[in-house]
Amino acid sequence: MNPLVSIIITNYNYGRYLAEAIESALAQTWQDREILFIDDGSTDDSVAIARRYPITVLTQKNSGVCIARNNALSLARGEYVMFLDADDRLVPTAVEHMLARLRDAPADVGYVYGQMEYFGVKTGVFASQPFNPRELAKANFICATTLLRKQVIVDAGGYDDGFRMLREDWELYLRLWSRGYRGEFLPEVILEYRKHKGPTVGTSPTKALTIAMLIRLYPRLMWRHLLRHPWRYGSRLVFGGLGTRIGRYGPHPDDAGLLLLATPTA
Repeated sequence: MNPLVSIIITNYNYGRYLAEAIESALAQTWQDREILFIDDGSTDDSVAIARRYPITVLTQKNSGVCIARNNALSLARGEYVMFLDADDRLVPTAVEHMLARLRDAPADVGYVYGQMEYFGVKTGVFASQPFNPRELAKANFICATTLLRKQVIVDAGGYDDGFRMLREDWELYLRLWSRGYRGEFLPEVILEYRKHKGPTVGTSPTKALTIAMLIRLYPRLMWRHLLRHPWRYGSRLVFGGLGTRIGRYGPHPDDAGLLLLATPTA
């Protein structure tokens, strides 16, 4: 029997792009998959659009992408899981090719990642590379859409809500490495990533806070950042109250008001 793959689409007010994301998941050449859509309290027509498709539709009050992913993950039935943002698109062979690599990989490979191609206001391919923990500690070269062994991410606690909008995917990959799991690189484009206008979360104050939090969690991996910029990160470690921000793992279905609106019909 073929293993089931759960594709989780998270959304907040991206109704204008949502059909493309859902249809890219439905168009996967790997047919043994389920699609879970979770809406994070949108105020547009996202939920109405999602309900047009034969997928599971979940809603919650606005609680952020980490809690949305964790809540949907708690309901996923697949042996493997993939997260997709509602403004992006999977290439048709993404699941099939990544799963082939992951099923043949050693047990310490927790996930497979590929390349990401930009479209929108920017074009080109994101500079990913084969897995290297020292390089990962310098900067994240793994896109947020990977194929993971579900039990690996569940055992790790899912996403840390303390990193909401602060490179939560980077923190997850560092945490998995600290737990003995590495990634496997598939050198082909698996994701089309929409670039929007305007600033990103990578502004200097935000990046400094992110790295300080990562130093607090993973000092053996991140110590070089502190050595290069002791005041920039040291001041945040001492005075930033970081201990109260991190370690917010797991689903929060009751707090987020999680609701199941629709399931696919046979």
